[in-house]
Amino acid sequence: MPRFGELEGAIMEQLWRSEKPLLVREVLDGLDRGLAYNTVQTVTEILYRKGWLTKERDGRAFRYTPAAGREKYIAGLVAEALSLTEDRSAALVGLVEGIGPEEAAELRRLLDAAAGGAGVKR
Repeated sequence: MPRFGELEGAIMEQLWRSEKPLLVREVLDGLDRGLAYNTVQTVTEILYRKGWLTKERDGRAFRYTPAAGREKYIAGLVAEALSLTEDRSAALVGLVEGIGPEEAAELRRLLDAAAGGAGVKR
């Protein structure tokens, strides 16, 4: 899973934080970077074509919504990072050593649910 470019990530963050679908103009206004409308429009359409956004017509424009949550994106990055090592166990140990007791308890619960064949509920 390729990482988002800087502007792609900023656009996705805007949309993930929004409680409603946004027009390109609304995304642009929230970025506060002095970018051209066409630049944001182009990158938003690229994200749509990559499958990260959905869109619905609103008059002559489109409103965009994330097709997947931030968590799915992060999970993909973690999976990609793990695929880069020949020693996944060592990489997982490094990851687990960095989490706190509450996260460890949640991880234990998720692993138990996965081992039991039950669907993981969040």
